[in-house]
Amino acid sequence: MIILFVDFDYFYAQVEEVLNPSIKGKPVVVCVFSGRSETSGAVATANYEARKYGVKAGMPIIKAKEILPNAIYLPMRKELYQQVSNRIMNILRSYSSKIEVASIDEAYLDITDMVKDYEEAYKLGLEIKGRILKQEKITVTVGISKNKVFAKIAADMSKPNGIKVINDEEVKRLIKELDIDEYPGIGRVTAERLKALGIRKLIDILNFDFEIIKKQVGEAKATYLFSIARDEYSEPIKEKVIKSVGKMVTLKRNTRDIEEIKPFLYRTVDEAYLRLNGMMPKTLHLVAVMEDLEIITREKTFPYGVSKERAYKESLKLLEKLLEDDDRRIRRIGVRLSKFIKSATLDEFF
Repeated sequence: MIILFVDFDYFYAQVEEVLNPSIKGKPVVVCVFSGRSETSGAVATANYEARKYGVKAGMPIIKAKEILPNAIYLPMRKELYQQVSNRIMNILRSYSSKIEVASIDEAYLDITDMVKDYEEAYKLGLEIKGRILKQEKITVTVGISKNKVFAKIAADMSKPNGIKVINDEEVKRLIKELDIDEYPGIGRVTAERLKALGIRKLIDILNFDFEIIKKQVGEAKATYLFSIARDEYSEPIKEKVIKSVGKMVTLKRNTRDIEEIKPFLYRTVDEAYLRLNGMMPKTLHLVAVMEDLEIITREKTFPYGVSKERAYKESLKLLEKLLEDDDRRIRRIGVRLSKFIKSATLDEFF
């Protein structure tokens, strides 16, 4: 098996640089502003010029501005980034039908049937990088290896705008050399629990009974770790089946004013529908966080798939009904879509 992993470099910030080349080379920070003040919210991503000063995803905006007050701070435009992501994913799908979209800016391709060895895989990776750069002006990093784990590690080792192959012999070497927290899916808590047992390198885990590791990190994570340590990990590429898609936003203030809430509600519908990839939901859920932080939901299920235009109308009706039944103000609003069918079957309804 040969897996090719593609990671879009500092994606949100890079899209902003493409649209406004004058900011390239300057510290750029893309933020999720809550709207309650100029500094309330969190950093979504930062380019490498900002990262070298310590600004990183998840950091409160107020702290980022303390570290880097003269950086360019931009609001996150998720709909725009999703559109660019969809186009890049379509480029990747033109190379292989065996694709697993891991996130808005990451994907795995199984290229086993397309190349005979790692040398050809490397050439294919260069071709993919060049095509994405030519069509979207976005740089990506490519990692190639025998499985998803080491393909991602290869990309992590060559960011940004790099390409790296980890062949089968190098996998055996890295299993002995890499620290436990350098593996995908091993978070801080898991790493700390393993280090408490004296496990620093992944290979160390083979000195322990499976049940001991299972007790510390759970059966699924223990199975994952042992399979990598034994060089037996071979989870196949699988297109993820979406069971539900949702989006929530915080209003500028707590309110019951439908006209004030409506643009925020419609925005959540837009962003949710961007992620459907040719599917249509039969069930529409309205989700509201009230001023006292209680979560209230309303839903409606249809005998057919619901278009985005219909979702605007139906979500507004659900909002109106919610406000009739509840006299509290709303703090956050959003939608969740579920029970999907292929949109190709909907012609008779629209």
